[in-house]
Amino acid sequence: MRCWILYDKEDLGGNRFFAERLMDSGNDLGFDCSIVTTDSMDFEDAPEVVVSRIRDSDILSQLEDYGSTVYNRSSVCRICNDKAFTYSFVRSLGIPTLPFSFPGQEMPTGPPWVVKSCMGHGGTEVFKADSKEDVDRFVSGLEGRKPIIQSFASDPGKDMRVYVLGGRIIASVLRSSDTDFRANFKLGGKAELVETPDDIKMMVRRIVPELMADFIGIDFVFGDGKAYLNEIEDVVGTRMLYSLTDLDPARMYMEYIAHSKISL
Repeated sequence: MRCWILYDKEDLGGNRFFAERLMDSGNDLGFDCSIVTTDSMDFEDAPEVVVSRIRDSDILSQLEDYGSTVYNRSSVCRICNDKAFTYSFVRSLGIPTLPFSFPGQEMPTGPPWVVKSCMGHGGTEVFKADSKEDVDRFVSGLEGRKPIIQSFASDPGKDMRVYVLGGRIIASVLRSSDTDFRANFKLGGKAELVETPDDIKMMVRRIVPELMADFIGIDFVFGDGKAYLNEIEDVVGTRMLYSLTDLDPARMYMEYIAHSKISL
């Protein structure tokens, strides 16, 4: 069974370890895997299986139209890679997010505020605004990137990522930073493996059957003693899992895919 490990060319360089680990694990399990980039792919040569590490739901939808089974599917990509869609989706499930608005609407409580792109990921395109002038400046800088203005978490520099594979929580990591309101590991934040709190478990259990994702990271921020959903990472990074645990998420992901294909 042919399988593409699909990346955008510019993302592959910094993620080659995981790409190759996915490919090698898939080949061990009987797939015919190859690493393919979106600039060189041919829809008419679409394989039976695509492991998506891209954020373009239109490409994934076309691959599905050509008969590929895509992990994560295009609908997951569409929801998770636009924070406005993510927040609308989780709020329909009764899951809290920090208050937000779009430019031109009444701003949420502040200052400070967070201004970010709805399409950013990994802590990029996220800014702390201490005044309305800052908000205007950051919004202007994010023109074309669908900026959003959000209330600032009262417990900044700390968040939790919950890794979910095949609908099951496999690990939760608490990230923190003493120097940045963003706690992302790639930005120098510290990370420790923790037990998943019950309130966060409950929110994850609401999301899982509705989103129908294969492998995601669900991020929560904290304020006033509560957890708020911050984002859902469709192309979830695995550096923390390899650094902090004995898990091999690439192997686990390919085993899950192999089992799901056998079950079809």
